[in-house]
Amino acid sequence: MRKDEIFPYWGSCLYRHVVIFKAGSDYILDVITECMINPVPEGIGDDTMTQSVEPSQRTVNPKALFYLWFGSNLTVADFVLGVLVESFGLSFYYTIFSLLIANLFGGALVGIMAYLGPESGKGQMDISKGIFGESGGRGFSGLQFLNTIGWLTVNLIISARALRFMITGGAAISPSEAYILEGLTLAATMAVIIITVIYGHKSIKLFEKAMSVVLGILFLVIIVFILRSGINVAPYEAYPFSIINFTAIFMLAFSYIMSWGPYASDYSRYVKIGALNPRRAAIWTMAGVTIASFGVEMIGYLFAISLDLNGVFSNSMFVSSLGIFWILGSITIFLGGVAANSINLYSNMMSVRSLGFRAGRKIIVPGIAVTAIILGAVFFNTFSDYFEGFLYVLDYWITPWLGVMIAEYFFVRRKEFLAGRINWSPVMAYLLGIAVSIPFMDTIQYYFGIPIPLYGITGGSDISYFISFVAAFMFTLILEKYLRIYPVNTASSNEDKGSI
Repeated sequence: MRKDEIFPYWGSCLYRHVVIFKAGSDYILDVITECMINPVPEGIGDDTMTQSVEPSQRTVNPKALFYLWFGSNLTVADFVLGVLVESFGLSFYYTIFSLLIANLFGGALVGIMAYLGPESGKGQMDISKGIFGESGGRGFSGLQFLNTIGWLTVNLIISARALRFMITGGAAISPSEAYILEGLTLAATMAVIIITVIYGHKSIKLFEKAMSVVLGILFLVIIVFILRSGINVAPYEAYPFSIINFTAIFMLAFSYIMSWGPYASDYSRYVKIGALNPRRAAIWTMAGVTIASFGVEMIGYLFAISLDLNGVFSNSMFVSSLGIFWILGSITIFLGGVAANSINLYSNMMSVRSLGFRAGRKIIVPGIAVTAIILGAVFFNTFSDYFEGFLYVLDYWITPWLGVMIAEYFFVRRKEFLAGRINWSPVMAYLLGIAVSIPFMDTIQYYFGIPIPLYGITGGSDISYFISFVAAFMFTLILEKYLRIYPVNTASSNEDKGSI
């Protein structure tokens, strides 16, 4: 859908409801249902959430992926991460170096996953089915659903909090008013997110390109205020080098950026067909996600240093730092959360469809929205390290999955797969990769108190992500070469062979 098709349709629909006012308690539901969820006229929107993208639909220039990933990573999560690492007790330049290499490594993995989209024309979870089998792949679709709904909720809460702060100006309100405002801000924020995704990947691409400019300008404004207030890094240079703190910062930044890996091909599958375009898609994706994530983390880190925040983030900090322009900070936080959730919601829909649910968007989108709003309401005032820890633990599944995907796609089967319900060799390699890394999963004991054999040997730094990635990669190569276990439900005919 072209941008000149999207907004006239949506605008005229809202006009019918807002200007020609429809009274009644179901007014808001009418607007959301008709303008944002119901199918739009033929020829507007895309509905290829699981099917292979036809060559005629693959019209995206690889460079467009830069703006998509750049805009979606100018987010509050990166900013908060930068604020958080200020309290880790590592010197200024070593902190920057740790953040840099973490983003380069994580961004490279996301780029590699983006490479698969132009090659196959399929979404990431459907590609995964080609490796792990139909049933095996659905397990990862379920994990991706949990991953995306978790991050959707996190960013929804952060954006809704920023919106509430803009409405109240930080003034105290009664508990009943706070309860009502929480619900309204969560629903309003979700409505904005739905608008950005309901017409498919093209509206997301358009929105993220706009956010690349808008959020880029807003973050530049914040940088100006940081530089005007001065940055004293001398106290941080007094910190001795600590490999434990260096590793902790690296793994925190890496775990965030690499969690985009299961999303990448959902968008790169629309890239134009061409011999070099898969490589270009990978490069532009890596560039967008890496530059944005590292840049915003640096802004958050410098912001924390200038205000001596000691790793604590809140919307009120913009009042003391930006003065009368504090609202620009809250707007940045709000839009950054929406930009990230545009990607989260669409990929969540993709994972739902990959699980086998064939309902249309008018069923799937409200279900996802209601789930995220309920979770947002539950955790709105108890948005603690426990919930953040849950999301980090959830990322344990991603790195070994990446290891298997890369080994299978580039080193073993070279894009040719035996069709089957479960392809046991990659499944076993994945499980063995996780098993090897369990003794190093410090986050589990730290957040949940579950004893871990080697807890504390790395000083609390969770290096299991790296271990599971390497182990799963190596086990895949070994099992496929020396112990090939053919998939269940496979015949010997050429009809049983498939390509992702």
